[in-house]
Amino acid sequence: MKIGAFDGFDLPGIFLLQKIIISPAELVDPLGRPALAKSVIQGKNSTLVAQSEEEQSVAIYHEMLEALTVAFDEPPESVILMNEADFEQAAREAHQKFGFASPDAVLSFLKGYGFYE
Repeated sequence: MKIGAFDGFDLPGIFLLQKIIISPAELVDPLGRPALAKSVIQGKNSTLVAQSEEEQSVAIYHEMLEALTVAFDEPPESVILMNEADFEQAAREAHQKFGFASPDAVLSFLKGYGFYE
């Protein structure tokens, strides 16, 4: 996966993915539970941290879908009732279907859920 391909990746009208970092450090979610990846969003800027390239790819799909679902005033019906486990499952399926995340793959994935049609 070309990590640099996402530097400055802009989801139109939502946020800018400033950078992606692979970190060997143990990651935890806001509740202190072990996590394979996490994102930090400040305003419209986001940084993604993951422990491995594969988890980084899954996390990109996951975070982009979740961010759009939350950010849109009227998200597509396909995502309205999704919870954290659903986002994770969708992201893992996207990784299997599209391979390692790339800007084009992420946009195709999001279009499949009704965004940017």
